[in-house]
Amino acid sequence: MKTTVTEIEGSKVRLEVEVPAEEVGAGLQRTLKRLSQEIKLPGFRKGKVPTSVVLQRFGMEAVVQEMLEEELPKWYAAALQEEEIVPVGRPEVDFEQPPAEEQAFTFQAEVPVMPTPELGEFRGLEVPKEEPTVEDDEVNRQVERLRDEFAELRPVEGRPAQEGDFVTIDFQGSLDGEEVDQTSAEDYVLQIGSNQLLPDLEQGVVGMQPGQEKVVPVAFPEEYPAEDIAGKTLDFTVTLKEIKEKSLPAMNDEFAKDVSEFETLLELRLDIRQKLQSSLDQAADRRFRNAAVKQAADNARLELPDAVIDEQASDMVQDFAHSLTHQGTSLEHYLELTGSTMEALLAEVRPQAEDSVRTTLVLDSVAEAEGLTVSDEELDKRLNEMAQAARMEPEEFRSRLEDSGRISTVRQQLLREMAADLIVDSAVPVTPEPEAEPSEDDERTSD
Repeated sequence: MKTTVTEIEGSKVRLEVEVPAEEVGAGLQRTLKRLSQEIKLPGFRKGKVPTSVVLQRFGMEAVVQEMLEEELPKWYAAALQEEEIVPVGRPEVDFEQPPAEEQAFTFQAEVPVMPTPELGEFRGLEVPKEEPTVEDDEVNRQVERLRDEFAELRPVEGRPAQEGDFVTIDFQGSLDGEEVDQTSAEDYVLQIGSNQLLPDLEQGVVGMQPGQEKVVPVAFPEEYPAEDIAGKTLDFTVTLKEIKEKSLPAMNDEFAKDVSEFETLLELRLDIRQKLQSSLDQAADRRFRNAAVKQAADNARLELPDAVIDEQASDMVQDFAHSLTHQGTSLEHYLELTGSTMEALLAEVRPQAEDSVRTTLVLDSVAEAEGLTVSDEELDKRLNEMAQAARMEPEEFRSRLEDSGRISTVRQQLLREMAADLIVDSAVPVTPEPEAEPSEDDERTSD
């Protein structure tokens, strides 16, 4: 076959493919043979109808149409392979004259392809970077969490139950004097105000003394899962057995020794502050990296075909569906709960899909422009890390990737990371502009 490739606007190429007369003739003969084996005609056994009879019965035009449906996709695929073109959507195929015996056949195909970005500035970009600091209040909250974690529950005497107490109760629900199944418990430990139970039941315990029995009316919401009691009010007979309150440890050096490897409370607080600062710095670094790469991507000129964005959006939704499956639910259930549709979900992720494709293409172009390469040692290190995460032997993991042809994908991802590193390392951190405070006019408008 002879193929001519012409680039056209809109990230497309036009193929003009000339199929030799011999291939056209061979295709016609294959089609006639197939039809002769498939059709049933009076006076002939199935599969024994002569091709001349087939041609007479259906006519050359119909046979040619049958041939095109079978052979044209093959000729198109062969042209793509010969020219090393990777399509990103369906082609638009056309021809002036249909195939004819003993004549070459020419067809045209407009093929959407992945565009090549025209890079803008990607070195020395000025990118806002935050310099976060840990506030004393956050350190205090972390210390209080530790105190709460190591608190003790101590019996209470001489007062009734109150908000925050841990109480042990028996209860039984009834409707119109009849006990209701699945509304009872014995020795149930409840922290009042924790919303473990319905609010009416929890608040009904407030003020009770150990050993006291009390009937508490409890209203069930309309959307309660058990339809037989949803929207109804049940009477709960509650018996309070015991009251305990949380006793927090004193905040001193002994507390620090008990909950950590440090000898003093000061050392513990300093360690907490250091870990919080490290976490804030890492988050700020991630935001700086993402902002630098996004700025480089935004600086590039690139027109993405809709087919590319749609495919990426579909992949993202499929990834989301897989994550829901691992959580024990499904995409269909999620859509039902949220009142959404597949079309709405695809539209929602489309901007993110477009950013993802744009960033990927720009990083690939930066890697090519800068002549970046991945060494065998760097590839081996990444594969070993992936094998360890998958809890597999490195040799077995690598063998599986090679069998599936995914080694090149890992290498390409490393190249993109190297391109991102180049962009980020050359970026110049600048102080972020302060957020504008709402003016008095804005406040009056919001009122």
